[in-house]
Amino acid sequence: MRLIKATVIIVFLMSISACTATTRGDILTSSQSPNIPSNNEVKVSKNAAKETEKKASWLLNGQEGVEDRVQFLTNLDDPTGETNIRIDDLIDTMETKEERTKYRGSQVYVGKITSDGSRMAIIRDVYGEQPQESLIIEVYNLDAGEKEREFKLPPAAQYPVVSSDLSKYLYVMDGRLYLYDAISKRTTELKTNKGKADISNIAQGVFSPDNTKLSFVDDQTGIVMLDLSGDSGTKLLLAGTDVSSIMQWDQGNQLIYTTYKKDNTFINDIYSLDIPTGKVQFITKNEGDFILSPDQKKLVLADDEVVKMFMIDVASGKKEDVSSIVNGEGTWVVPIQWIDTKINYMKYSNKVKVKKVTASSTLPNRSNYSFNVNNLTDDNNLTPWCEGTKEGGIGETVTIDLGSTQEVRGLEMVDGIIRVNNKYLDINAIQKMKLDFSDGQSVVLENNDTRFKFDEPIRTSFVKATILEVKNGTDFPNTCIGELKLL
Repeated sequence: MRLIKATVIIVFLMSISACTATTRGDILTSSQSPNIPSNNEVKVSKNAAKETEKKASWLLNGQEGVEDRVQFLTNLDDPTGETNIRIDDLIDTMETKEERTKYRGSQVYVGKITSDGSRMAIIRDVYGEQPQESLIIEVYNLDAGEKEREFKLPPAAQYPVVSSDLSKYLYVMDGRLYLYDAISKRTTELKTNKGKADISNIAQGVFSPDNTKLSFVDDQTGIVMLDLSGDSGTKLLLAGTDVSSIMQWDQGNQLIYTTYKKDNTFINDIYSLDIPTGKVQFITKNEGDFILSPDQKKLVLADDEVVKMFMIDVASGKKEDVSSIVNGEGTWVVPIQWIDTKINYMKYSNKVKVKKVTASSTLPNRSNYSFNVNNLTDDNNLTPWCEGTKEGGIGETVTIDLGSTQEVRGLEMVDGIIRVNNKYLDINAIQKMKLDFSDGQSVVLENNDTRFKFDEPIRTSFVKATILEVKNGTDFPNTCIGELKLL
């Protein structure tokens, strides 16, 4: 199902003081007990559930700045690129039927994954009839496959930033900065009466390893370090330095940051700052979105000029194209967080094996174009299957034979695309489709659902899709589907 996220970016100017005040009237309470219901079981295969004996490098990567944002966890050690899982699919495995129904149509994205990869906090946007819904925070134990807690931030909360241990949540509301402690369930307002800072920059801030401080880029020059306990207020680091971003704050009390270059090349320098001594050390250069490995020896870079992702050895500068590994499902993504972990996230994946695909009709090949039904499962959106009738496709069927009874959690459909003479043709698009299963169940998908999750997984040996309604195109009289994938 297409998820539509309306993002409203409002930039506030505020000042940070050395004092903080506790707001007892704005205390947030947990909406769900940390105890997990007995029916919230995680169904995983025995083989996939085994953890790796040694740590593997995983990359949290995803689309940024788009409405239908998708995030993945990708195993960088697998050169085939097949070891990846969507974050929403991973979360779906740990949800109850009631939660899947309740949160249908919501958008989830990762706030933070702990350094050992064992726990994850997600932020869920729920779109309802109200103009402004609360942001929901959910914390999951990825080792045990359980939800630890769930709570809401106020409806007006913006730019939530999550601490490294997932216990603290910094957010902006009505131009003011607040800190919510999920353990004590107390909210603290950080008072504003001295100096100015861009709230959107605070949203890109980084917590210290002990989660008592936050560093962010000032709207002037340098780095502001904010004491979240209120004991010593704020401190300006690297005054006069044109800092562009802070990447990470490691256990050695070092800040990794970038500076702007003034030569119009868009190439930034990456440095480390030892906070206790003030010593600055050059690491490397970068161009584009990037993330450093925890040991700072490697770097994953998204080069949007050539639309490729590279793995770079910091010491030697050796560059390796890893686009085929990290661009999950053919989606252009940027790196977000590097995790070295023993957790095998693929234990939450559901790979449906397809024996064969048949169709009630198929359009004959034209010139160099083949509209074969096998195009539906070739992982290429540009090679569609097209029905072969003169009635526009209503009533035509596609049957996916699984060869055995398997668990199916949902379906993803990509509209057909046909390009002729550098022009994309306006072809029929499916508006309503019925799915039938071997156990007698059936589901009707409407409103151009492109990715649909069932309330409960369905055990079936086949899936039969029947076209019920289409929107007629102006250039091509047939209905086509680019890809049909079972989840």
